[in-house]
Amino acid sequence: MSEALPLHPGAGTPSPQGPGQEIRARRDRIRKRAGSERWRSGREALVVEAARATLQLTGTAFTEPEIQAARRGAPTPAFGPALGALGLLASAAPGRDPTVELIGEVHAVSGGVAGASPFRTIQIEPQFQGASLSPPQTVALRLGNLLEWVSGASGRDLETAPRAALFFARFLEISPFERANFRVAHLMLTFFALADDQPPIWFEVEDAPGIREDVSRAFRFDTAPLTERIERSLHRSLDRIAGPAGAPATIRNIG
Repeated sequence: MSEALPLHPGAGTPSPQGPGQEIRARRDRIRKRAGSERWRSGREALVVEAARATLQLTGTAFTEPEIQAARRGAPTPAFGPALGALGLLASAAPGRDPTVELIGEVHAVSGGVAGASPFRTIQIEPQFQGASLSPPQTVALRLGNLLEWVSGASGRDLETAPRAALFFARFLEISPFERANFRVAHLMLTFFALADDQPPIWFEVEDAPGIREDVSRAFRFDTAPLTERIERSLHRSLDRIAGPAGAPATIRNIG
């Protein structure tokens, strides 16, 4: 294993009858009961929640009317970049593997610009305790190694949550861009969900302190807490799709 991707042996790997398989089985039951149309529309509705949460986690303030408009399919301009990035991820997800080009496009589109973003050329301060950020000259190598790993047999053999958790933590440790690395990492969680035909994954603003701790622990080779947090997000999404047809999505009071 390259030192560019420091992983503890077995870190994040589910047991033969672990939670990942339980989530997959639950997904299959809900999808069968809901039918293809409700499954599709339910996942599309939750993409809006993933966009909302991404923007709120990165400092965007919304009014309740703006959120409701987005849920009705008429998002305000502030939603556009995040929804555009999630649309890119949805189109790429059937291939199951992220690419450097996709990540660059997600960074650019989520920032409201066209094209693909270049990697950083300066050293930046880490956002998370314990991060050993790559120097600029090794960003491309380390990101390439990460993508090679998650796209290889070891990565593909993982269930959705541990695969997403390993990518999330290592991507933040690399931080390939000068800004908005967390935004891209959070959006990419939904890529791994859609690649496995799961509903979107997202964290809420009030989760921020716990996320910081979980990511810092993942830097120390303990990915279990971050994996469990992602599993809870998957269950929450499945709960919403399995709920009464037409039931409105709820948003927590985050102040």
